[in-house]
Amino acid sequence: MVDAMFERDGMRACPGPLCTGPWDPSSMHGGPPAVLAGRYLAEHGAGDAFHLARLTVELVRPVPLVPLTVEICETRPGRRVQLLDLVLRNEEDTELVYARGMRIARGDNGLIESLLDMPGPVAVAGPDESIPYEHGYPLPAGGFYMDAFDIRSVDGRSFGAAGPSAAWFRLLAPVFAGESITPLDRVLAMADFGNGISNIIEMGRHLYINPDLTVNVHRLPRGEWLLSDAVTHLRADGYGIATATLADADGLLGIANQSLLVVPAS
Repeated sequence: MVDAMFERDGMRACPGPLCTGPWDPSSMHGGPPAVLAGRYLAEHGAGDAFHLARLTVELVRPVPLVPLTVEICETRPGRRVQLLDLVLRNEEDTELVYARGMRIARGDNGLIESLLDMPGPVAVAGPDESIPYEHGYPLPAGGFYMDAFDIRSVDGRSFGAAGPSAAWFRLLAPVFAGESITPLDRVLAMADFGNGISNIIEMGRHLYINPDLTVNVHRLPRGEWLLSDAVTHLRADGYGIATATLADADGLLGIANQSLLVVPAS
């Protein structure tokens, strides 16, 4: 049984070791703050009546493994469209993460789902035919990347190999202790891996850090396995972008974009 990412008490969340990132044992991977923010924004108020259509997360500074307080502001209340802003702070009131959620009201619009021109099933090997992901670059044992997922490589690549790549992800850990994994959790938890699986430079010589993540959620997944089909583009003057198409066995789920800071490793 894999532990949960967080213990929560109202608008306070305490992270566990599973949130640990690969570069600093005292800081989180970008995935846990993103899925934490997404859960609070999706559940806020009459959350069941709305679809979280877009989530943008900005990591103001490294997020330490300390208790976090959550504050939500209804920037744009509305019956059909809502804009919510969220801030994660430590106990010293330092702002660590900004997040913004765009919610759109659910309702029958008269369209017939089966007649819509929707992207069909993805034309890649499924998770059962894919290869367990190999960690081709030395990383610390444990943490979010190593323990929170079962990851299968569609093209047989290992972490650290260069070029566009696709991989299946199955989230193993709930966001909150004692609670179930939701379909939205599965999307948001794996959305931050796009730059990691599609890096195009030699690991260890450069850092390519994403200070933000934007996820547009077209629909929620119907199963446990989700695909990230990602590509990274870098510039010689210090920045780049990673884009991932997110899907399940039935087709498109959404798009994830990451801005990248690209600097030589010290």
